[in-house]
Amino acid sequence: MMIDKKSVKRILLITLTNIGDIVLTTPLISALDKEFPGARLDIMVGPFGKDIFVNHPKVFKVIIYNKHLPLQEKRRLVQKLKSIKYDLVVDLKNTLFPMLIGSKYRTSPIQTAPKDVVHKKDFHLWKLKALGIEVSDAPFSLHVSDKDREYVDRLLENIPNSDNLITVSPTSKSLIKRWKQSGFARICERLIKEKGASIAMIGDDNDRGLIDDVIEQMDSRAYNLAGRTTIPQLAHLLMKSRLLITNDSAPMHIGHAVETRVLAIFGPTDPKKYGPRGRYDRIIRKDLGCSPCETAQCKTKHECMELISDDDVFNAAAEMLKG
Repeated sequence: MMIDKKSVKRILLITLTNIGDIVLTTPLISALDKEFPGARLDIMVGPFGKDIFVNHPKVFKVIIYNKHLPLQEKRRLVQKLKSIKYDLVVDLKNTLFPMLIGSKYRTSPIQTAPKDVVHKKDFHLWKLKALGIEVSDAPFSLHVSDKDREYVDRLLENIPNSDNLITVSPTSKSLIKRWKQSGFARICERLIKEKGASIAMIGDDNDRGLIDDVIEQMDSRAYNLAGRTTIPQLAHLLMKSRLLITNDSAPMHIGHAVETRVLAIFGPTDPKKYGPRGRYDRIIRKDLGCSPCETAQCKTKHECMELISDDDVFNAAAEMLKG
């Protein structure tokens, strides 16, 4: 299907649910803005991802969609979307919305990507190809306001030696993607004592307890910033960091998006699909025959994570700090 680009005045982008996955879709904002300059772009997103798009200069309206809404509320939403008369709907969730609201152009829910399209960022951009939009690459699009920058700068005033800040994300929504807490505690201790680093640990409100547990295993002081930043504020915090050490998690994708140096620890998931790809990024993983399995049903007691040593992570971090 070829698009008459001049006729596209209103676009709806239906994005994903989890924060990290949403970050990997933001290059579509850049691509759509380039292909359809001046067109109105609305974003439909779940409640957890709204911070990414609220106040974004390229986004006209953020539509919060909760799949648990009563049926009557969903019908009202469909009618509201129909009234806007979108010319193009790009649906990354493969829902019924494009058909229900009757857009002139829409992405297909049954596209099968070629084998060379592996990374999820590339896959999302490839979805535009069936519409005749050729995009080989596009930058991430995370907006950080002056207010967000000022908030983070004030936060860092309370962290000594913040010019040598290393940010650490010892959490992940999935338990199988978490490297051991004791390992994070030991490498952070070494980075403080041997590299003179200041350590800030990040996550959401639900991660505060886990991060407290990690910090309690340390002799030196580290700072628990879990739940103290919005996503744009976290993006700026990572911009101010010399290095991010992280599991496969949302902060990993945010760090990649803002071009912070990312040291990512991978186990059962596939870095070819999800890993950071910046020039100075590094991935730590064990090349086992069963990995990446992408499953919680492990017969080897998660050796892919357990075999990653403190030295593996510390030595990689020390090397990255040299550049």
